[in-house]
Amino acid sequence: MGIGFFIGLTLIVAAGFIQGCTVVPMKYASRWKWENVWLSFTLFALVLLPLALVLLRTAQPWASYHAAPVSTLWSVFLFGLGWGIGMTLAGIGYTMLGMGLGVSIVLGLTASVGSLLPLLLLYPSRLAGGSSLVLYAGVAVMLMGLAMSAKAGRLRQSVRSTEEITSKADITAFGKGDMRVGIIICLIAGLLSSMVNLGLVFGDNIRLAAMARGASLPDAVNVLWLPLMASCFLVNLAYCSYLLTKNNTWKLFVAGGTKSHWFIGFLMGVCQIAGLSMYGFGAYRMGNMGAILGFPAFMSMTVITANTLGWVTGEWRGSPRKAYVYGVAGLLVLVVAIVIIGVGLRIVA
Repeated sequence: MGIGFFIGLTLIVAAGFIQGCTVVPMKYASRWKWENVWLSFTLFALVLLPLALVLLRTAQPWASYHAAPVSTLWSVFLFGLGWGIGMTLAGIGYTMLGMGLGVSIVLGLTASVGSLLPLLLLYPSRLAGGSSLVLYAGVAVMLMGLAMSAKAGRLRQSVRSTEEITSKADITAFGKGDMRVGIIICLIAGLLSSMVNLGLVFGDNIRLAAMARGASLPDAVNVLWLPLMASCFLVNLAYCSYLLTKNNTWKLFVAGGTKSHWFIGFLMGVCQIAGLSMYGFGAYRMGNMGAILGFPAFMSMTVITANTLGWVTGEWRGSPRKAYVYGVAGLLVLVVAIVIIGVGLRIVA
């Protein structure tokens, strides 16, 4: 385990902190609806910023895609679509459950499934021995953490009035949606969002093709991210366009007093692309197993950051003490679960 491993791990922890800040600006886009904010965010995060990075930093990006096997391109496209569905559902779930609780559920599952699936698909024999028991223990602990987080959410919701819970007037009304529906949405989002890591693993031929044409490691990682993010954006674009048309909210993009909201979308996009790019670079610095071993650390830091910011911005204000106890305990159990899974992956790797 060389210095590259520890540099990569440090980058991944920093990336998790940045990623955990992504949703916070969304709370302050009060003149836009959810679909306006989400489309603006995903446009910057998944298309404009990654495209600018690739075009400014890489001499022959399209040649890299042409050189990669067709199967690799299809894998990246399909995993990107799955990630896009998960990302869209996550955005809905965050507004229903609140940033802290929603991120805990979504990323708790994403971290576990995203770490285990590459191992299951690439090295299935390593999950058959006794050493894999640590992994299974980590999954059990994760389920316990999810149950505690859901309990915290129910306790928090119990003190809110029916009027407050069903209010849809303000995009900033985080944590005031239907709890059961929100939890189901976040669970599905967590499972599907894990496909981002599969896209990174199975799209590695694109990165190698870019490096063969002189791209540095960070730039080659960005070349890989671009098609993955572009296919992810297609899902977000389709759903947001449907809502914008249905709710007649296209006009809000040019409404008075909303110029700052475009900056909010841009800021969210910067956090997203910076976090993912730094994670991808850090994972490759860690070596062959970086995407498997680094993903739990990345998700742990993201969950901790998002929860801390959720509490700071008042999502749990007025909740009973029990809700806080279950919320903090659920967060800690989820982080412990992610760490246990990381240790288990290290053992079987």
